Formats: sequence, structure tokens, C-alpha cells
Amino acid sequence: MSDAEATAKEADGGGAGAVGSALLRVAADKVSRLMDLVGELSLSVSETVRSPDLAGLDLTEFEKSAHRLKLVVREVQDAAAELRLVPVGEVFRRMRRMVRELERQTGKEIDLILEGEDTEIDKMVVDRLYEPLVHVVRNSADHGLESTDERVAVGKSRKGRITLSAAQVGGDILITVADDGKGLNRERILAKAKERGLFGPDDEPEDGVLWKVIFHPGFSTAEAVTNLSGRGVGMDVLNTSIRELRGRIAIDSETGKGVRVTLAIPLTLAFLDSLVMRVGNRLFATPIDVVAEIFRPEVDQITVVSADDGSESVRVRDEFVPVCRLNRFYGEDGSAPAPLETTIIVVFRTSAGRIGLQVDEMFDQQQVVMKPLQGQLSKIRGSFGCALLGTGEIAVVLDCEQLAERARLC
Repeated sequence: MSDAEATAKEADGGGAGAVGSALLRVAADKVSRLMDLVGELSLSVSETVRSPDLAGLDLTEFEKSAHRLKLVVREVQDAAAELRLVPVGEVFRRMRRMVRELERQTGKEIDLILEGEDTEIDKMVVDRLYEPLVHVVRNSADHGLESTDERVAVGKSRKGRITLSAAQVGGDILITVADDGKGLNRERILAKAKERGLFGPDDEPEDGVLWKVIFHPGFSTAEAVTNLSGRGVGMDVLNTSIRELRGRIAIDSETGKGVRVTLAIPLTLAFLDSLVMRVGNRLFATPIDVVAEIFRPEVDQITVVSADDGSESVRVRDEFVPVCRLNRFYGEDGSAPAPLETTIIVVFRTSAGRIGLQVDEMFDQQQVVMKPLQGQLSKIRGSFGCALLGTGEIAVVLDCEQLAERARLC
């Protein structure tokens, strides 16, 4: 276990049975070192298998052995990643003290319910999860739950309820914070958004689109600044923190019944199942689970949305999907862009809707070793970090959520 107190589970009266169930206490940095070495092993195997010295040779037995070796390395990667998994309950339980303090500060009665405490997640993620959860729970207690008198007046129980739950779905951990309060105030949020110019005077956005404005820096509908809210920084910090974890946020609200905030976070940050592609002379990668489809568009599928900025979209069945060109996104000058019908479009699913990315060449799906962007590279927009490929090359891992939000710049 990673840097957590683990004691040997003793069988009745000791004996050999206790040895088989014994647990070890291992420092987290040692596990991280092991994962780094496993990542290097994976890269070394890929470089060996893809060596140009092997080109043109008939190596049937070598290819069989190489395939088995890659399978074993993949299992070693998975096993190493499991060593760094810890129950998310250690973070959940820290919320109880905070909720008691919130009861004292707000004068509300709050019942905190914890579910899925045994769900395991990468310790590197757990260590960075506390602050985001603090913002969500505090928001539920301060903004979401009504006062005791208000709850009684509308026929609710005196105690407000906040449910904090976790579950693994595929390669993600879904952490949900749900309250049984009054729900988001659509009219107030929309009025504030229009006041700040986020929507036009006559716009009536769908709820899913409107709720996203609360993540804008400085956005707040609180009428007064308190020690709990009103500064408009909490949800902005939450959004930034979850993005740094390669996660996503979804909000669902029902008037009079409460708000549900779902944080989808990768099980581990060390390895990424990705799709690798080339745009110009650069390599990029994206998480495979956000890819909806890949195709080469026909001329009649392409629409120029705005001649002024060159905005484009493609028609995918009955839906128009905006297209992002990375050279435009990064503000790079260059030769005239290639017509879309001569390129490949990769369509991604994002919380802001689907978005297409123009690419020049697709490569195979790969499990890559993730590394953070540091120094000047940390300023690259729309990126989670970099991926070390089996060929020894480096690909920038794209954050498709940022591409979708800034599609107007593409």
C-alpha cells in the first residue's frame, strides 16, 4: 500500500495463515519510482520491437515473442499502477469535520452520507482531490441547502442531506456530491451571465450550457461576501483543479430537489490509453475514451460558418460539428490550410458538445507514459501534458474540453 499504515492481518492464534494475508507498508516514493521504471521498460520494449534494424527481415518467431513480451509488460504496468491505489474513503472521512464546522457557521442541520468509500484511486489523485471536494461540499452547504425554517416550510426534513459517493466506471472514478436543497437559481445565474456579457440579452441557453458559466473566474450570484462564499473563486478553482487531474465536471440541477455535481477523474495518472495522430510535423495524443468517431469528410459535409475567421463545421448525420484546426488554435501563421476533404476528422465527445479536430495522419492506439509539461512548455494551451511514445518521440496530450470551449479561436 502507498504510504498508508498497513498492519498484518493475523489469523486466529497466528500461524501460517497470517503470512498469506500480511500487508506491507511501502513509502509512496518507492512505488512512484517503480512506476517510472515500468514506464521506461515499456518504452525500451517498444523501441526494440520497432527498431529500423529489423525492417525487411523475416522474424516470425521474434514477432511472436515480442507480442508475448508486450502483453507481459502491459500486465506489469497494470500491477504497478494497482500498488498506488488507495481507498478514496480517507478523503471522504475528512469531510465530516468540515461539515460539522459548516453546521456551526451556517446554522443549518446537515447530514453527510458517504457511499463507495472502498473505491480505490491513484494516491497521486487522492492527494489532490481534497481541495476540489471542499469547494463542492461547501457550496452545497452554503448555497444549496435551505435553512431549517425554509425546509420545514416546504415540507422537507429539518436536516439537509449531502451525499458524497464514489464508483469506478471503466477507467474513471466518478465522485458525486449531491444535496437535497433548492437547486440552482436559473433566473439569477442567467441574469448575472448576461450582465457579464457571457450571453446576449435575448439568449435562453439550455440548462447544461448555462450551468457552465459558474466556473468562469469571478462569477458569483451571492449578494454579500462571507467567509464561505461571494468572492467567485471557489468554482473556478474547482474547475482548474479537476482539469489538472485530466478530469471532467458535470452538473445536474432540479428546482426544489437539489444539485448533483459529478467529477469524473482517471483511475491513474501514470499511464494513458491514447490515440496518436500527426498534425503538420507534430505529434498529438488524446485519451481514447473521448473519441467518438474518425472519418474523411466529403465535400457536401463541409460548411464554412464564418468567412471572416475561417470557422468551419462538418455535418455528421444530422448534427453540425465545429472543426478545430490546431495551427489556428495556437495562433500560428502558415501556408493556406489544406481543404478539409483532403484531411481526416477526429470527433471528440466533450461536456460542451462534440468537436472535430482536423489531422493529417492517424497512428495506432497506444498505452503511453504520461509526463507533466514543465518550464516554458507548461504554457502550452489545451494540453494535459506530454506522452512518451514507443518510438522515442514525444506527443502533446490534448485537452479536448479546452479545444471545445475555445473553438471560436480555431
